[in-house]
Amino acid sequence: MKKTFTLKAIFLLVLITSHFCSKAQNLEENPIKRDSTITEIKKPQSVFLEVGGAGLALTVNYDTRFKTTRDKWGYRAGIGYYNTGANSVFSIPLQVNYLYGIGKPGGSSFAEFGAGTTFVYSKGSTNGTYFQFDNITGFIGTATIGYRYQQDNGGINFRIAFVPVIYDEGLLYEGGVSIGYTF
Repeated sequence: MKKTFTLKAIFLLVLITSHFCSKAQNLEENPIKRDSTITEIKKPQSVFLEVGGAGLALTVNYDTRFKTTRDKWGYRAGIGYYNTGANSVFSIPLQVNYLYGIGKPGGSSFAEFGAGTTFVYSKGSTNGTYFQFDNITGFIGTATIGYRYQQDNGGINFRIAFVPVIYDEGLLYEGGVSIGYTF
């Protein structure tokens, strides 16, 4: 009995002293020191106004990357409208695109390749003075092969592209130019 009491007393003494010797995690202070000069990397995002291109008319577009790099895979979506009086077109372009950096690493020049679809609702008339649109309602296929200038820290961006359009009556060869802002 005396031996059991002694073992219990030693165990209790070890338990109490280990409580004073151990260090607990402090929840109020982060023990990992972080470098305050490191900034969080955000996905590059762009808005741009495009004439022609995948939207066929005058479109406002949003473009971003899937990851935080300024190149590689991304997507764009837009909405557009153009009216000459007798002719009008409403469009919603959607594309998946790939940017490939050209020139020096980390530069601002990119080759752009994309493919997607555009919803088009257009009404055409032979009385149009500038453009003559077909009467189309539905989806058309689009592709993009072009050049994009996009600054490293945001700012003005510029795009110029060759845009083949596939629809039920054949293939159209279009082009597009845009200017916008990257943030």
